[in-house]
Amino acid sequence: MSASNQARIAYRRLLKVERRRFSGDLPVMMAAVKQTRTEFENNRSETDEKKIKKLLKHAAGVEEVIRRYVVQAPRNEEKDNTYNIKFTSEHALRDGHPIIIKSSLQKDKATKAKE
Repeated sequence: MSASNQARIAYRRLLKVERRRFSGDLPVMMAAVKQTRTEFENNRSETDEKKIKKLLKHAAGVEEVIRRYVVQAPRNEEKDNTYNIKFTSEHALRDGHPIIIKSSLQKDKATKAKE
């Protein structure tokens, strides 16, 4: 497969995962799409085989990070200082890596418990 086809596939995969992961948050989704487009456009004329492979590997890594580790957490309008975290089956939880969520509320509780 040619480098241009591989780049096109990587670009589409990144856009797809960005749209899926950032759905409901238009400003963030548009910023991610713009950044992806800028990065691919900046390297469009690259001809060095090693550099192209490195860039494609980087694109795959970015896609994986967004797909597995980015979590949407919209604010719960009904309760103060609470967020609704939206995990999917793609998130890294299935790998046995715990996701630790810390907030200022937890720190406040720990401080009060010590007193």
